[in-house]
Amino acid sequence: MFLEEITFVVGAGASTEYGQKVFPVGDGLRTRIEEGYNFTGRLNWGTTDSGDKELFNAIKRRYRVQTEDYQKRLAASLLIKDHLYMFPSIDAFIDHYDHEDNCVAEMGKAAIAVQIARAESRCQMAPDPERSSYSFDIKRLKDSWLEPFARILMDNVRDPHEIGKGVSIICFNYDRCIEFYLIEALRRRYRIDYSEARQIVGKMNIMHPYGTLGPLPDQELMHDVSHPNFGPDVDDRFDVWSLVPNIKTYTERVEEGEALSRIHTAMADCRHLVFLGFGFTTENMKLLTTAQVAPEPHTKELMLTTGVGIPSESGVALRDKVAGLFASPKGTQWQDSTRIQINMGCAGLLNSYYLRLQR
Repeated sequence: MFLEEITFVVGAGASTEYGQKVFPVGDGLRTRIEEGYNFTGRLNWGTTDSGDKELFNAIKRRYRVQTEDYQKRLAASLLIKDHLYMFPSIDAFIDHYDHEDNCVAEMGKAAIAVQIARAESRCQMAPDPERSSYSFDIKRLKDSWLEPFARILMDNVRDPHEIGKGVSIICFNYDRCIEFYLIEALRRRYRIDYSEARQIVGKMNIMHPYGTLGPLPDQELMHDVSHPNFGPDVDDRFDVWSLVPNIKTYTERVEEGEALSRIHTAMADCRHLVFLGFGFTTENMKLLTTAQVAPEPHTKELMLTTGVGIPSESGVALRDKVAGLFASPKGTQWQDSTRIQINMGCAGLLNSYYLRLQR
């Protein structure tokens, strides 16, 4: 099991270990959305020669062609395509244009949902459609960070219902890979069924500030639009509009009192802090910053972070950023215990500190 009072902050870089170039990282999501909304052709007549045709067809199914509602969604789609490149992210774009009769927010979230659904269906956790069991070959993920994470999580825990105590996960990704993997790992380790494993994972302290596609189904292959299967097919049966409310804008996620309080508690109360694939962007750092007073100095023991793409000379600045997450002067407790692993990925970090993170 993990050390007590440990918090993991998971960013987009962690998803790269679920399959090469499957999940978008950095500007990747923005680029895919731009390309998806590159509609051309007889749009007013319900046809396009380019762009994401499944998404275009979803607009047609919901809004009758040539109506005002249809025209508003087309205009919002083309606005995103033409101007998104001027913003650091789709979140920032939605926040800027949210006054546009809410169409921009709706279309931006729809594009996010489609891209994440496709990524889930193409990653190494994608269930085999020929099998009746809602599972996958867990050995495909042997080189990802989820493998050592699950091993430490379950080591020396005989009762599966005790899994996850003292562990918090703040995941900035829209996908549900962490939850889906842990359900499968629990099934195999403890020989329990999907529903029981899902219930155990559901009780873990896993937070998604940006939202997700929605809760995983209560039962295998349930086909409930409010609980979409992992890796749903983006086809004529895919109801993207039911998923739009699950995706959060920057303003929405910041203003959620209870959710924000849970994040701040997980940050302020932890004795060990691990960043996995996290980019330390300004927006995300603001969200993690807590106004609460951090625990006493002797309780702050270890802070680890992956460092892929982080130059070694940025180490001091990164330590200062982490210290700034906590109420001054308590944040300085982390500075001497910080380990920045330059050019080390998430799996490498957990494998290197495997024994150090156990109790």
